[in-house]
Amino acid sequence: MKNLYKSLIICTIIALVSASTSTVFAGNRDRSGQAGASHLLIDPWARTSGLAGAGVAEIRGLESVFTNVAGLTSVNKTELAFNRTQYLVGSGAGVAINSIAIAQHLGKKKDFGTIAVSFFSQGFGEIPITTTDQPEGGQGTFSPTLTYIGLHYAKSFNNFIKGGVTIKIINERISDSKATGFAIDAGVQYVTGKYENFKIGVTLKNIGLPMSYKGDGLSVRGTIFSQDYLQTLEMRSAEFEMPSLLAIGLSYDLLFFGGEYAEMTKEERAEEGLTRDDAEHRITFAGSFTANSYTRDVFSLGLEYGFRNIFMIRAAYGLENIKKGATSTENETAAILFNSDSFFSGPAVGATAVIPFTKERKNHKIGPRMYIDYAYRFTNKWRGNHYIGIKIAL
Repeated sequence: MKNLYKSLIICTIIALVSASTSTVFAGNRDRSGQAGASHLLIDPWARTSGLAGAGVAEIRGLESVFTNVAGLTSVNKTELAFNRTQYLVGSGAGVAINSIAIAQHLGKKKDFGTIAVSFFSQGFGEIPITTTDQPEGGQGTFSPTLTYIGLHYAKSFNNFIKGGVTIKIINERISDSKATGFAIDAGVQYVTGKYENFKIGVTLKNIGLPMSYKGDGLSVRGTIFSQDYLQTLEMRSAEFEMPSLLAIGLSYDLLFFGGEYAEMTKEERAEEGLTRDDAEHRITFAGSFTANSYTRDVFSLGLEYGFRNIFMIRAAYGLENIKKGATSTENETAAILFNSDSFFSGPAVGATAVIPFTKERKNHKIGPRMYIDYAYRFTNKWRGNHYIGIKIAL
């Protein structure tokens, strides 16, 4: 039965990859700008931003609520995280993003899965209120906000298949109008290898009903033809779709064991149940392909080095597919490197420092600790994004 499950998972993933790559060079540029709720595409977590979204298969812990919710299954007990993003530094817009999340593993003797709650808020500072009568302002300011609350659940079905689902409640608001909606994410991770060091991940994100704006901002007072009294007329806002996407990823860990494990054979280490958490040095190769419904498709490649679970550095590169109309190898290269539709195609870097609260370990699981994360993501305009995060894992 176990081999049957493995075969079904592998066949499903291969089918999804084949379906996605059949249009990989076509892109979806013609639909750009037709979707709303674009803040659902912004990764607010430093840990995953440093890999430019390449960690669909390898992501573990609380930060997986954005990249692939199935990674929540690695939460040992409780995790709490806060991240702050300075968005498009140098643009003068004063855009900042705050995100906070908490996850709790359910059950001690029996695994009932992991639940989590996350909150995302993007602010744009104070904007002057202007009207046709007072185009220079002078009537105060307003603060647009983009937010969503995520409710997450993930569970390990067995030793090699993990799955999860997310429900997001979305809100976009200005001073006198707002739009509210919901979306669903679902993700799967397949883990194999002697040390659980080979992973495949698939996630489907932002599937939901169309949204539209409502409020006093869409109302106008005036007189109807042939009538003498004022009436309030409300205009209907056009609906917009969710920015849905499908992401598929692979990752592989090169593990180098030291100390008491250095003299063991591979078979002995496998029987001992060693994983990446027990390695003295770890090098992780990660890659993903993201098929966006309303923007260009993206390839991401990432590399992470970890030392004894106390320090990690990472680097990645995101690459959008080739523009239509490129007729030569030289033009195609220029189109890939310099003429992207997205702010974020290009390099990303990051690092994590871990402060352990105890050295005791049980069943090869590391104990309570605090993570301090930083990432910088280059952008095609302005001076990039800075991410700073703190996570406490118990």
